[in-house]
Amino acid sequence: MSNTQHRTEERRHAHHRTWLLTAAAAIALVGASVGVIAAATSGGTSASGTTFKRTGEINTMGMPVLETPGTSIGTVTADRITATPSTWALGRVPLNVAVRPTWLLHNTGTDAITIGEPHVQINRGCCPGAFTVQGPSTLNPGVDTKLSFELSMHPGMDGPHDMTIHVPVHHADGSTGTINLSVLGNFSD
Repeated sequence: MSNTQHRTEERRHAHHRTWLLTAAAAIALVGASVGVIAAATSGGTSASGTTFKRTGEINTMGMPVLETPGTSIGTVTADRITATPSTWALGRVPLNVAVRPTWLLHNTGTDAITIGEPHVQINRGCCPGAFTVQGPSTLNPGVDTKLSFELSMHPGMDGPHDMTIHVPVHHADGSTGTINLSVLGNFSD
């Protein structure tokens, strides 16, 4: 074999090795992505070690609902109502699923209060979801209710999200106030 033939053969082998390594890397990347999506939609642990658990529900957009990931932090008291937590720090949330952070609202005053329609202030990110009051919206002293907020993001809506939820409080004497809650999360695959 001539020197030229030998170099041609070496280049062919090098090209073949490069092609095999590129193909292997592409397969690994696709596999990891499928693993994250499968973990999020079927429950389980993603390749990053984050555990997601399905509730068994499907939201109105056809997305599986996951138990709310992350950490609930603190308590806030304002206008004779206490909310627990004050903040949901969701961490990383997969795309194409729904999560429903929930707050417990407790009337700490001596008169009845009514929870008004919450509204969202988008500090970063986009697309607030729907609110649901799970229980009475008028709370006598010592009575609780729950407020949940559904979030679901799809590609194009990914990235960090920071929202402040303003919950109006109407008192029996006609005065009003607001309790402010927050939710943070990074929606990505």
